[in-house]
Amino acid sequence: STAHQQLVEIARALSMDARVLILDEPTAALTRKESGQLFEVMDDLKTKGVAMVFISHHLEEIPRVGDDVSVLRDGTLVGEVPACTSERELVTMMVGRDIDDQFPRHRGEVGEVLLSVTGLSRERAFQDVGFDLHAGEVLGLAGLVGAGRTEVLRAIAGADKYDSGTVRVRGKELPKGKISRAIVDGIGHVPEERKS
Repeated sequence: STAHQQLVEIARALSMDARVLILDEPTAALTRKESGQLFEVMDDLKTKGVAMVFISHHLEEIPRVGDDVSVLRDGTLVGEVPACTSERELVTMMVGRDIDDQFPRHRGEVGEVLLSVTGLSRERAFQDVGFDLHAGEVLGLAGLVGAGRTEVLRAIAGADKYDSGTVRVRGKELPKGKISRAIVDGIGHVPEERKS
């Protein structure tokens, strides 16, 4: 597992008598449980006098593992604050202005339904996924590693078949597993693994 690989890397560094560990996004591909296990190892190392630099874009992890936070913006150190500093304050430091200035709370106008997904299911992958995506709208699809996000998107894009449900673009139903048809009907897909 990825968590096991992370622990092996830490053990390797410690076997070389490292007293300072630099952990660059160590939780990016871990589940919440695996992250918790990693944090326990970090707590143990901390009590043994090992110093650590922890790099993460998961701001909620900072108070759990950190004592202090150094905030960079455009390659420049803009501040050092206690790890208990609120996420809102950290984001303000990171972007250089209040987050509400950058992302106003009001929703812009959205247009017609471009993509409609109804009851999309594939055994052991995802069940009953449905949403409407309008012109001018951005929809976030969230979930832990292995939750089925990639599989859902591959099915919508025609790269993989699904067992039941419908995918419609501008009201027109797409056939299952026909990537060429999805492309013709206006679906572009940028896969998670872009080396292939």
